[in-house]
Order: sequence, then structure tokens, then C-alpha cells
Amino acid sequence: MLRAAWLTYRMHRFEVVISALLMAVLAVSVLIVTSHLMDLNIPDTCWQSSRDGGFEATGCAESMERFWDIAGSEAGYARAGLGLLAPIVGLILGVPIVAREVELRTTSLAWSLALHRGRWLLSRLLPMLALATAGFVILGWAGSGLFKAMEVGPVSPSLTEVASQGPTLVARGLMALGVAVLAGAVVGRTMPALLLAAIAVIAWSFFGVPTVQQSMFADRAVWTNDENGWRDGMGPIGYVEGGEFDTSKPGVDGEPGARFDYEGFHRQQVELCGSPPEDAEDGESPEWLSWQTCAEQLPYPENIYWSKVVPASTYPDFQLMELAVNTGIGGAAFLLTFPVVARRRPS
Repeated sequence: MLRAAWLTYRMHRFEVVISALLMAVLAVSVLIVTSHLMDLNIPDTCWQSSRDGGFEATGCAESMERFWDIAGSEAGYARAGLGLLAPIVGLILGVPIVAREVELRTTSLAWSLALHRGRWLLSRLLPMLALATAGFVILGWAGSGLFKAMEVGPVSPSLTEVASQGPTLVARGLMALGVAVLAGAVVGRTMPALLLAAIAVIAWSFFGVPTVQQSMFADRAVWTNDENGWRDGMGPIGYVEGGEFDTSKPGVDGEPGARFDYEGFHRQQVELCGSPPEDAEDGESPEWLSWQTCAEQLPYPENIYWSKVVPASTYPDFQLMELAVNTGIGGAAFLLTFPVVARRRPS
């Protein structure tokens, strides 16, 4: 196995070196950014004062401004790298495992000497899989530390970053690796296989995942008054719908109240105060001010604006979905590669 691993490295050393270098640079960068955030050591009282609008009086302004500077620059770049690098590395390492050997026609001799093509595939696949998994685990650990450091402030989790930390990062990277290996075995040419695998991974990541996430919204969304939409400093992770409701009247289908009837409310104002002056466009004429004073006897209901949102507390559900689906796709792709290799022509 060690000899096979060495041969695999020799044949794919460019991809191995580039992938290892990219993952190492990103991991170190993420750890440095995380340390900068942790060194600020901002107490919880500062964030509470910020929500109350008085953080400047508590002496927290400088450290909080520094936090937002890092969150909007270095941490932003690190988060982008965490979301993109694992699938890219999976594609780089996965495609040439079979495709390059078919392309170079080395499979004719190798497959004729091998007792089972499955063993040959394992000898090529396992070294790449070990390297990718080790790198993804390190990146996932570093990403989890970064996001935990950012949770100190009121930074809401984003569904676009659900695979940027922990096991979900590992799963998406291995999914890309599996799809790339399968594409290479089917196509048998490196560049066309890379293009095909990249299209599949991009389509799933940017279209498939959001579609599945949207399907999960209905069972997790709750109605909340806009004034209290930010709960404990954490905003919602998804928006479904919104509207104006009169909570003094019963609602339907779980709505917080009856839909506010603006036309009916206006008719009540007209019945009480007459029609508003037509020439009061600037709202400053004596006639308009008189009518407005009368209309204030019939005020709008309190807390009229409501939104149906997906609370941040459901974020682990989306992470679990991402982990399960990507693990299934990657595992299926790896398994399908074996019969493809067993049945395909050497060149």
C-alpha cells in the first residue's frame, strides 16, 4: 500500500502539492484571524449596551469598532475561503485519479496485471482520500473556531455558509472528491471530466442546496413582531413572508392576527372626522393639522408589522441536512466508480 501511495503521489504530485499548500495557507490564515478576534476579549455587557444604543458611554467603542473591522475584512475573506476551498480541492484531487491514467494509457498494463480492478482503484483512491480528509478536518476545525469567535458579537449565521465549518465542510469537500473521481472514470479525460464535475458540484451547491433549504422553511418558520426580530442579538436565517396584522382579532393558518384592513380603517376615520383635505399635500395646512388631530382619536393598532422567519435556533437542522445529503452523494459517487472502472475500456 505504501508503494502504491508513493506511485500515486509521483503521478499526481502537482495536484497534491497545490492542494496541500492551499489548505495549509487557509488554515493558518483562519487561525490568525480567530486569534485577533479572541484577543479583543469583548465582554457581554458591551454587546448588551450596543443593543441598547449606549456602548460609547461604557468604554466599549474602540474594541467593538475593531471587531467589526475584522469581521468585515479579514474574517470575511477567511469565511469565503472556507466555503470555496474544500470543493475546489476535492475537484483538483479527484478528477485525475482515474482520468489521467486512462488518458496516458497506463491502465492497459495496470489492469492486465491487477487481479481485481477494484483493488487497483483503492490503491489510487485511498492516498488521495486520506490527504483530502486530513486537510478538510483541519479546515473544519479552524472554521468552527472562527465562527465561534464571531458569535461573540451579534453576527447571524448564514445558510450560504452552512458548509464552511466542522463536519459539514468535510462532507462537502468529500462530496466534490467523489463526484470528481466518478466523472474522471466515466469520461476518461482530465479536462472534460474536471469541467463536468465542476458543473455538477456548482449546480448542487448553488441551486440544489438552496432548494432543499427552502423546502425546510415551512416546518421551522415562526411569526415574530419586527421590533423583536433580533432575539438575543441573533437575527433570523430565513424570511418567508410578512404583513400587517391586527392581533386583537383572530388570524387564520397560524397568522398572528387578522390581516389589517386599511380600507376599513380609513372609512372609520372618514366617518369620525370627514374626508382629509385634498389640498394638504405638504401636511402643514391648518385644515390638515385639524383633521390629523381628530384622526388620532382612532390610532393604528400597536405592533402591527409582523414577519414569518426561520429563527437562528434551527441552524443545526440545516447543518445536519447538509451533512447527510453530501455524505450520501459522495458515498454513492465513490461506490459507483467501482463498477464503472470494472466495465470500462482501458483507453
